[in-house]
Amino acid sequence: MKRSEDVDSGPRHARRDALRRILASGALALAPAPALAQAPKAKASASGTGRSAVRRRAELPPANDLAADAAASRRERLPILLFFDRDECPYCEQALREYLVPFSREEWQGKALFRQVGIDRRDPVLDFGGARTTHQALAERYGVFLSPTVLVVDANGLPLGEPIVGLLTVDFYGAYIDNALKAARARLAG
Repeated sequence: MKRSEDVDSGPRHARRDALRRILASGALALAPAPALAQAPKAKASASGTGRSAVRRRAELPPANDLAADAAASRRERLPILLFFDRDECPYCEQALREYLVPFSREEWQGKALFRQVGIDRRDPVLDFGGARTTHQALAERYGVFLSPTVLVVDANGLPLGEPIVGLLTVDFYGAYIDNALKAARARLAG
């Protein structure tokens, strides 16, 4: 989803796009060759991707009905954190285990909704408007192709800040998420 600020071609937009390209190319350049080979296109099947789901040791509630989450978000003025991951992503597992699941169960419980979206999964989901789609299509709609990616949105599914892409700075990752959620709550309250 595009915000009106994203349409312009000003210097801020150009810098942000350049930074995203640098981060994407750097992440790919640093990844070992076997890891790059482990990200095949998902194959369609009746159950989703054609392969069994990876069961992680730590998970957030899956995005199943974002229209219902939107109603709760409007009613309680809560931001919705979308965590985009992919199967076989060790950085996603680390982000979930060390930051997102503890945040969702402790300091952010009742203050934000946390939902997990599989970039490479075709699991069904109702989007913010109630239309049927898939996790993969939802990720594409937001332009998310790297994992892990965190995006905090409002009840309409509009981003409330910049996405947090990757887990390159582990020492600051928790602070980035905490700050994004605090800024989102302030925007929703104001």
